[in-house]
Amino acid sequence: MTAKRQTYRNLKPLGEAQEIFFSRFKNLHMEPEVVPVRQALGRLLVGPVKAVRSVPAYNAAAVDGIAVRAAATFSALPETPVRLEMGEQVAQVNTGDPLPERTDAVVMIEKVELTPGSCDIRESVYPWQNVRKTGEDIIKGEILLPAHHRIRSYDQGALLAAGILSVQVFRKPRVLIIPTGD
Repeated sequence: MTAKRQTYRNLKPLGEAQEIFFSRFKNLHMEPEVVPVRQALGRLLVGPVKAVRSVPAYNAAAVDGIAVRAAATFSALPETPVRLEMGEQVAQVNTGDPLPERTDAVVMIEKVELTPGSCDIRESVYPWQNVRKTGEDIIKGEILLPAHHRIRSYDQGALLAAGILSVQVFRKPRVLIIPTGD
């Protein structure tokens, strides 16, 4: 007499099996842990994360050119340029450079004719023209990521730029698989 062998012909589809599995563990929360942002890819945040600093952290030149006080350029035209002496209120800047004190705009380098010690500006600018203002991308104190957010690679970049070096995430579950049968 041979024993009847049990076969598993009614396998559940993957989606249904996942739904059953997760429904049984939905109230199980892992303990939180703090990890460096660089190691947090794919991890789930415990709570919301707020920016520690603004991005950019300073008023920055948005173009290569000459940082000026905008009011000093209001009469500038291609036919009648305004001559400004290089110094405290006029400085050459590259894209991304902080604006010097007492300046509030940047004249594009294509609209400037440089001479030793001074420059001729051939186009007027208004206040904050060609400037990336402090906090244009991220403002200090604003919520960057909500609670229970899974961290992606570009989230890591935003966190680091905003001065956050570590985050509180749920601990990874430890799973033990016990195979049964032959």
